[in-house]
Amino acid sequence: MSCESSLPRVSVIIPCLNHGQFVEQAICSALDQGYDNLEVMVLDGGSEDDSVDICSMYDEDLTYWHSEWDSGPAEAINAGLVRATGEIVCILAADDILLPGAIEHAVRRMAREDKPKWLVGQAHKIGPLDESLGGLTPSEPASLASYLMHDTGLLPLSSSFFKRELFEDFRGFQTDLQYAWSFEIAARLIAADVWPELTTLTFAAIRDAGVPNPVPVTLAKGREYIDAAEGYANHLSLPQRYQLWRNCDERRRIYALAEAESQDSAGRTFLWQQLLRRPWWLGSAHYRATLLKGVESLPDELRDAA
Repeated sequence: MSCESSLPRVSVIIPCLNHGQFVEQAICSALDQGYDNLEVMVLDGGSEDDSVDICSMYDEDLTYWHSEWDSGPAEAINAGLVRATGEIVCILAADDILLPGAIEHAVRRMAREDKPKWLVGQAHKIGPLDESLGGLTPSEPASLASYLMHDTGLLPLSSSFFKRELFEDFRGFQTDLQYAWSFEIAARLIAADVWPELTTLTFAAIRDAGVPNPVPVTLAKGREYIDAAEGYANHLSLPQRYQLWRNCDERRRIYALAEAESQDSAGRTFLWQQLLRRPWWLGSAHYRATLLKGVESLPDELRDAA
């Protein structure tokens, strides 16, 4: 694989917003792969930190970069996909790192006769100071239904490689999603019977910055995942569809109780409003108790659920 003409072109797309602390590591982890037929792009959403200055430093090394407002990571990635010329695509979060040899190993597997269109490697968790937090082992969903219900399936995006034709055949990422865009496209591929192949090779370091999300963000994220999952209900058998409905309904109730707690005195009014739309929630003992006694009656496991 020494002749560039024999190497499939690989596109690494890095969406970024205010990740100046980490984006240089992400860029260098791709450029330092030593892979000859590579293009690296950074799509910055209008960062207000030093992300733009860092991209400017690598202007000659990056195939393309820009800094302009976008609606979120999904739109940024789609902008990269429009410009990508690679046969294989890697989407690397701006705070994650491609480990040495990842691209070469992925290309070698995806260039075989029985080549997968979607390859997911092992990952390693790191902290804000690059400290090791242990392994992150991907798992293949047992079924579309179990993936939609978060029962099985862990598919880290930064340790995934895709044939670009998948994004041409199944469109890009859903831009109206702020949090569940990666989950949604995985569900879309699985619903179309495109399944990932997992490898034992470690492709990426996934960063946990150690900063908890604010409660409103956590609640919005949870609800968005539920909405995305329900969008694929029609791909399931009737029994599976019913299981998904129960799963999503229970998760919505948990988020409603958690939001009520965050609203203090207005929490009970919020729960009554939710109950008017979903009267069957009155069958939940926790829900009834919270309506009658207030959010102080909320069990600890529900307080932590979001």
